[in-house]
Amino acid sequence: MASEKNGLSTKDLFIGGVIGGAIGAVTALLLAPKTGEEFRNELHLKDCVNNGVGKVKQLTSTLLNKESEPYS
Repeated sequence: MASEKNGLSTKDLFIGGVIGGAIGAVTALLLAPKTGEEFRNELHLKDCVNNGVGKVKQLTSTLLNKESEPYS
């Protein structure tokens, strides 16, 4: 096959990736210490997003102010 490299074809690599991903997903679900709802509540995702948006706005404002200042 033209797409073979070191004995592995593209098809074999793809199948291995799918199987590995499925095994990883099942392992993560079985070994998760908390439910999804508990984990989301702990993360306080909304607060994190709001903090991130505030920081981006502040940085943007700072950069725009520096750009409007004349060079000395």
